[in-house]
Amino acid sequence: MIHKRPAILFIALAAILLIISACSPSTGGTGGSSLTVLQLLQNSSTAMSKLNSAHVDLKANGSGQAVTSSTATPTTSSTPVVSNGTFSLTGTGDEALPNQEAMQFNVTQNFTNGTNTTSNLAQIVQGEKVYIQNAKGQWYVLNKSALKGYVDNPFSGINNPDLSLLIGLLQHTKITDNGVESLNGQNLRHITIALDQVALKQFLSNNQQLLDILGQQNLDAIIDHTKAFSSTVDLWIDEATAYIHRTELKFNLSADTSTLGQYLTPTVTTVVVPSNITTKFDSVVDLSKFNESVAITPPTSAIPTNDPTTVFS
Repeated sequence: MIHKRPAILFIALAAILLIISACSPSTGGTGGSSLTVLQLLQNSSTAMSKLNSAHVDLKANGSGQAVTSSTATPTTSSTPVVSNGTFSLTGTGDEALPNQEAMQFNVTQNFTNGTNTTSNLAQIVQGEKVYIQNAKGQWYVLNKSALKGYVDNPFSGINNPDLSLLIGLLQHTKITDNGVESLNGQNLRHITIALDQVALKQFLSNNQQLLDILGQQNLDAIIDHTKAFSSTVDLWIDEATAYIHRTELKFNLSADTSTLGQYLTPTVTTVVVPSNITTKFDSVVDLSKFNESVAITPPTSAIPTNDPTTVFS
């Protein structure tokens, strides 16, 4: 079982999507392969569940636009305020399953209000302990439970979905078999999985941090008000070992949220909902050095704390 860890976030998601999508209609051929899509996905799901360690390289970028009213009570004469933002993230490190990791991240954020930041962060996980080096270079150590639901936690991941809850998604995904392609000098089978809005709801419902912030009912309401949406997960799989070498997640969303107020219910965190939201997201996770020996040593000078704001402020 792959545990909740951001570095293998998309791999964990992809492994589950493999199973829920296995019976969906597929297009394209096998590119000369002797394995059907279903066989490959089943093999990959098994292989990834038994993975002991891997080196991880990841990159992600995204942009978003939010349109909000300039007054507390929107009127026809109020001037909308448009906010734009972009971010990029790169990371590298090692995973030793089931509960160890060492990752380094570089995060850049740019917003129209002039808040532009670049941060270098690091995280080490050993069991239930999380060691984080913040942008100032100071190491802290927390229990995993202390980070649950913390909005500003950049390391939040997604738990594996419960397969029994995902059986109904079979008709809400589509698989395309792109055949065998060369990637980083290796011949890998390329599979594309497309999600519709129903599948997206379940996909996001397994993000516990998002649920802590918005609540399930609020999350459903946001997805129901989506005007335009597309989301794909692309997998590049070694047919010989069944390991996933690359996972790419693309996500584009445009939502009319002007009437969401009547559907939303209060949560622990107050969320200001703009009238329109547009967002784009693209991430790539590369895995290599499968099952090689990994040594992860936490810092001895880390400051104990149970307050995440101390770490990220």
